[in-house]
Amino acid sequence: MAYYAPATTIHGDAPVNILSDDVRQLYSDTCAIKSQQLILQDFGLNITEDQLRHEAMMNGWYNGGTSPADVGKLLELHGIGVSQYDNANIFNLVNELSLGHKVIVGVDSGELWEDNVMDKFFEDSQADHALIVSGVDTSDPNNIKVILTDPGTGDLLKEYSMEQFVDAWQDSNCFMMTTNDPVPEIFDPFNNLPGFQMPINNLPMIGQMPYDIFYNDLAFLNCTNDIPSCVFNDFTDFVGGEISMFSPESAGFFDDFSNWDNIDISLC
Repeated sequence: MAYYAPATTIHGDAPVNILSDDVRQLYSDTCAIKSQQLILQDFGLNITEDQLRHEAMMNGWYNGGTSPADVGKLLELHGIGVSQYDNANIFNLVNELSLGHKVIVGVDSGELWEDNVMDKFFEDSQADHALIVSGVDTSDPNNIKVILTDPGTGDLLKEYSMEQFVDAWQDSNCFMMTTNDPVPEIFDPFNNLPGFQMPINNLPMIGQMPYDIFYNDLAFLNCTNDIPSCVFNDFTDFVGGEISMFSPESAGFFDDFSNWDNIDISLC
């Protein structure tokens, strides 16, 4: 037994505290749909919010909002098993995050946002919004933070105090939906490199590079491959926003690996 091993202080993802248009919902009442879309992306399923909204309409899971009983049904439709809980508590929440599961909760947005834009998640209670709990930071036991990814505001991995979060969560009777399985750890070669302080498998953008391009076309790269300099140069320029597509030389390299299926190959 390792008596002096350091304890885990961040369960789930670490805070980033940035705004992202890729996180923000397209409609005023699709918070639960957008939250499920973001989780599907984490599992490698790139489905548009509009497509999911249509599927929810066709199945009776969306009508001016999503009822708590229907949160997670889009995930199940696409093969992701889920569980739902009422009267959950912070210990249940931390446990799910520690297992690598993804978590959606219902909250009163007015207790999180200064300007409350009603989102009609719960129709008959004060809770009106669904969002993703991405992590809990216990590094300071006297100032525990909950890390939220919020489709209503576009906040990616934003920190809130535990007290503020719990106040907002309680208005949904502490509703919680979790995935039954963790996100596949397909990016271990990247996450183990020096300098990566948080998992990168659920960021919507890698700098200026769309996540789906990284996910679909670059995940096979790792530090053991013999990577030509043109690929590194293009990657750096793409992430920095200097180019919007890869060079023919890089495209030829990807073709050799038979991994280039989802991106327009044109001159930089």
